[in-house]
Amino acid sequence: MRLIDATNFIMEDLTKFSTANKSILVQSEDLKKFNIKDFKVVSKKKPNRSQLKNLIFAFNVCRYVKSNAIVLASREGTVGIGSGQPSRLDSCQIAIDKMNKFHNLNEEIVAASDAFFPFVDGIEKLVQSGVSAVIQPSGSIRDKEIIKFANQTNTILVFSKTRHFRH
Repeated sequence: MRLIDATNFIMEDLTKFSTANKSILVQSEDLKKFNIKDFKVVSKKKPNRSQLKNLIFAFNVCRYVKSNAIVLASREGTVGIGSGQPSRLDSCQIAIDKMNKFHNLNEEIVAASDAFFPFVDGIEKLVQSGVSAVIQPSGSIRDKEIIKFANQTNTILVFSKTRHFRH
C-alpha cells in the first residue's frame, strides 16, 4: 500500500477523479468557452462568419466527448460524433456514419477534433465525406503536412492552442 500526503494539494473547485487499475487520474475540468481569439486560421482559405460560428460551436462541444473525439456540426448543431476509440481515424468514421444516417448532406459541414491529427488520413476521410472546415489543436510533428493537405483540397483549417482530452 502507498500513502500519499495531499494536505498541500490545491484542488480547484472542479477537479475530476478517475480510477483504473489501482491508479488515480486527477484532471481539472475543461470549462473555458472558446471564441475566435483562441484560434489561428492556418490554411489559405479563410472561414466565413457561418463556418467560424460552427467551428467554435463544434470545438466547444468536443470538450464533453470522450477522447479521440470528432464532432461534425452544421447550423450550430451536431450532426455526427465519434469518440472513445483507440484510433482517431475510427472516430472519424463513426462520426461520418452517424452524419450519413441522420443528416441532409446538402448543408455545409465542419469538423472539430479534441486533439491534433497525427496523420493526414483522418482529415482526408473527413474532407472526402464533405467536410469543408476543420478545427483542431496544433502540436503534431506533422502539422505542416496537415496544412499542406488542407491547402491542396481547398479546406479551411484552424488551429487551437488548447487540447481537450476527456478520459
